[in-house]
Amino acid sequence: MKRSQLATTAPGPAGIDPAALTREQLLGWRCALCGTLLAGDRPLGTVTIAQGPTLTTYPLWACDPNCATEHAWRAAIGHAAGCEACRTGECATGQRLLDAYTAAFRQEREGGAG
Repeated sequence: MKRSQLATTAPGPAGIDPAALTREQLLGWRCALCGTLLAGDRPLGTVTIAQGPTLTTYPLWACDPNCATEHAWRAAIGHAAGCEACRTGECATGQRLLDAYTAAFRQEREGGAG
């Protein structure tokens, strides 16, 4: 192994491969699960990485609400922002994306309540 290569010294939570994380994910700027820029976050645990003789432990963060809900919301808003038919409520794609977000939101709430 070259001196500049990173070596994983402790497994990550939720099956995360620490060697596959970007600098932004390690520093808590992006979701450790999906890579989305974090607006709201929740802790996942930590990973420890060795670089030469130095061990560094990084706290990992994930989207909150969960990634599925976040992606569904971003897809719906991203589409609606540029769609003239969405402004009049006549867009089937916009409605489908909004329905997907609603379903993900309900699933998250039902899962969190149980």
